[in-house]
Amino acid sequence: MKFEDFLKKFGEKVKNERLKKGLNQEEFDFGDYAISVRTIQEIEAGRTNFTAKSLFYISKHLKIKPSDLIDI
Repeated sequence: MKFEDFLKKFGEKVKNERLKKGLNQEEFDFGDYAISVRTIQEIEAGRTNFTAKSLFYISKHLKIKPSDLIDI
């Protein structure tokens, strides 16, 4: 698998988990684990490399383990 394909699949997984939990992108932009809406948009679209910090914060918002998101 190419790295670009991995980013795309990761983004799709984040979006699917977010929608499954009934969250919108704006809800990630608050609290101790805030991630900007723009960053979430870029990650979900597979257009940007994510950091370990982003992975951790996203998993906190989704209430899942970080490994659940990268198990592709």
